[in-house]
Amino acid sequence: MTGSGTTDALGFDGIPLAELCGETAVVPPGAGGGTAVPPEGPTPMEPARRMARQVQRAHASVLAAHRAISARQALLAGAGVFPGPRDDPGARARPDGPFAVLRVAAARLPDAAAPGVYEVSWRGQVPADPTGLHARLAGSGAGGPSCLVLDSDRRIVASIVRSAPDLPEREPGRRHVPDVPAEFRPLARTAVHRLSAQGLDALAAGDIAGVFGDAFDQGGLEPESLPERGPARLLEDIAIEPGGGPYGQGRLVACAEATRDTASVWPRLAAGATEALRVYVFHQGLHLCLPGARVVPSADRPMTIEVLDPAAAHANALRFTVEVTGLGLAPRPYVVADCEVTAAGRTVARLRDVGVTVRERPGADVTPHPGRTGCRRSASGGRAVLDELHLARMAEGDQAEVFAAYGARPTATPIRPRLPRGDLRMLDRCTRTEAGPAPDRAGSRLTAEYDVPADPWYCRESGAAGVPPFALMEMALQPLGLLGGLSGTAWKYPEQDFVCRNLDGRATLLREADPRAMTVGQDVVLCSSVPLPGAVIQRCDFELSTGGAAFCAGEATHGYFTAEVLAAQQGLDGGRYVAPWLERRPGRLAGALRPDPRHGPRVGTGRLALLDDVVVVPGGGDHGAGYVWCDKPVRDDDWFFDQHFAHDPVLPGSVGVQMLFQAVQACAVHTGLVDHLPSPRFTLAVGEELRWSYRGQILRHHRRVRGEAHLREVRREHDRLLVLADGSVWRDDLRIYQVDNIALAVRSGAGREAAR
Repeated sequence: MTGSGTTDALGFDGIPLAELCGETAVVPPGAGGGTAVPPEGPTPMEPARRMARQVQRAHASVLAAHRAISARQALLAGAGVFPGPRDDPGARARPDGPFAVLRVAAARLPDAAAPGVYEVSWRGQVPADPTGLHARLAGSGAGGPSCLVLDSDRRIVASIVRSAPDLPEREPGRRHVPDVPAEFRPLARTAVHRLSAQGLDALAAGDIAGVFGDAFDQGGLEPESLPERGPARLLEDIAIEPGGGPYGQGRLVACAEATRDTASVWPRLAAGATEALRVYVFHQGLHLCLPGARVVPSADRPMTIEVLDPAAAHANALRFTVEVTGLGLAPRPYVVADCEVTAAGRTVARLRDVGVTVRERPGADVTPHPGRTGCRRSASGGRAVLDELHLARMAEGDQAEVFAAYGARPTATPIRPRLPRGDLRMLDRCTRTEAGPAPDRAGSRLTAEYDVPADPWYCRESGAAGVPPFALMEMALQPLGLLGGLSGTAWKYPEQDFVCRNLDGRATLLREADPRAMTVGQDVVLCSSVPLPGAVIQRCDFELSTGGAAFCAGEATHGYFTAEVLAAQQGLDGGRYVAPWLERRPGRLAGALRPDPRHGPRVGTGRLALLDDVVVVPGGGDHGAGYVWCDKPVRDDDWFFDQHFAHDPVLPGSVGVQMLFQAVQACAVHTGLVDHLPSPRFTLAVGEELRWSYRGQILRHHRRVRGEAHLREVRREHDRLLVLADGSVWRDDLRIYQVDNIALAVRSGAGREAAR
């Protein structure tokens, strides 16, 4: 028989299991995956559609049976493996995994079929051959009876402790939900957010690109570098909501058949939740950086399984609602979640800290080496020199271990130059490096990539159209820090705190560009490197591009400083206090306005709500064209301190620049400059060079950040208003930033809104 056979998995009496679980899915042709399509209302063609669906389901059922028979025949014939993913994407994978391990434990623990609480700690690799597993009781303690599961070499795979349920006192507590959940960016994008049984089979068999799309294709790799096949599936259907759930990390809803073995209820529940996370691993592309990727249970924290109503699992289909509580890349890609399992509306169990980790095949070398590419594919189709895993570990972990082949040496302090973490990192892969001649390495080059999300947080929260200056500066400057690490500069002064700070720069927007949902190319050239006592000063040229065409270019000077040299910074005025223009004007200025930034037109929200107090003076300032002053307290829990940088928290200079852009925007709004434009739309001005100088830093213990901007010129052109200003930023009573030629273009947004 031929045909795709990709429909909803059949449940009981021919009813799709997804419908039994309260979900309706229509899966398009392909490898069994697809997005949910809402059912249409009654039409004259509805009877024909219903009949076609019934025929399609019957065809899928016969095809699934045919595949199962073929796979079984291959196994009995002595092949030892099931057909490959491309030859037979519907074939079941090997029947082992966490379920096999926990089922062995359940056979030894007393009262395994009764309600209870199980704490599972994974200690070793889940073996490929479940027949070598055995369990032994390890006695009873305060927590209850426990057992160890060992493999054929008597290595501990997992330890399980069972305690009697204390149901009246147990509450389904929820973790703390952060005010600003992290927005994890998947390593590959897919439009497939639902899988039927056939799609799950294909995924377990290794046909990841066939399920999720070409962005997941790893063609060209050696067979041993492809992901390891998964265990036999327990789930029949899964719906994926990336970024969903209360923690903003993802929500999965999966269905499985009722359990038949009364003694293996809790192992099946744990394995089902783990399988759902395995699907999410591949959906997010977490495997793409690791050769021979293996998804294994996480060993860094125990998993708790609270079985409340095992009887409900025997007669009804199971529904797994998985709320992802965290996912990331370092030290290895991981996903952790909580899960509630229900059957016919009754809560069967609650699981906490279900976790999986992605690891490379045993013996594989995942450290980068000059001139050697890895298994990660770049946006241009080649192989990356440094991938997302390397850069995440550079931001979070032991850099000397990651970059040993580039001359990195162990250091006496963790305070070293790093990349930003989390939502602040805007650098994904390095596709080319070229070292300049020793000793200063001038001429070194680096080409990198950043996959811009379709709806990045910094665009939603900036209060202006397009990509804000804060994000463009980070895209341009972060590769400079990576180049410093690859050229060896970051490893100088190994016995002292040594950090990287931007000093000066200039940048010009060359053309209007909207890189959302695109890959930005980042090119950097080291022009000079000057060693000084306790510091190294470097100057670099940079260029940002999309589709091979540059849209932003400039240069920047940055320095690598020991703690002693950095502490000697005296701001822009030699340590003297130079008051803002507003403070030098005694008494109340006529016409001064004090708008509330929290009401009326918003110039920034969420993390980019950078104006707490604002004073606008029409006709004020050094040029008599308008003036704006702003103020914001420094809080030790401000979002950027945890992300910029690990062990070295500091407010990014780009945030100070963004603050001044928002202040100029507020000035234009509240002085009536844009009243003639319906729905004014603020963007960065093309062709205007932004210039900045930094001579100080803002740390957790500082009290406030103040800024001012002097409007220098307002040009009314044929289709836009151009506002030009210069500004400064104070840390407490020290002026530390100067920003020149803040240029905002303002156009009417009414036509754009109508077009939408």
